[in-house]
Amino acid sequence: LLREDLFYRLRVVPIKLPPLRKRLEDIPLLADFFLKRSWERHRASGAPAPVFEAETIAFLQSRPWRGNVRELQNVIEHLAVIADAGRSITPDDIPVYDDRAAEETMEPGLPTGIMNEAFHIAKDNLITHFEREYLLRLTTRAGGNMSKAARLAGIDRTTLYRLMEKHGFKRDALSGTHE
Repeated sequence: LLREDLFYRLRVVPIKLPPLRKRLEDIPLLADFFLKRSWERHRASGAPAPVFEAETIAFLQSRPWRGNVRELQNVIEHLAVIADAGRSITPDDIPVYDDRAAEETMEPGLPTGIMNEAFHIAKDNLITHFEREYLLRLTTRAGGNMSKAARLAGIDRTTLYRLMEKHGFKRDALSGTHE
């Protein structure tokens, strides 16, 4: 705990600053600043610093940042230590720690962690999850009859077969199981 007298000495001018998750526009500036500073501290001079891809910044902006700026700083410093000189930093490079609180607020049936991803990544993952689940239920409902499954789905058989192939389902599956 902070000594009471010290607290009042420091509280000459109170500053109210919203949490980082409410200041998304600050994240690209802070991330670039922290990357440059950490790169200079951990790497030999002259080595070209990595750069953030646009998707990576979007991913950083999608995170809850419960630890605020300090958490972002630690994540970026981690990247500076492990990243290769001059390459792009992708969303996959970002260490994601267990966000149990975020997962507890998820809607039932959503893939785990989907709400912690950048919008386009989450959307693609959600569509993939939906297509796989839909195909499983559809082929089961149709008893493995692909013509019937296509009719039930309101699509032609070619489209159905393409979807099945995309998700690794066997074309001649009788029960909708996949490899």
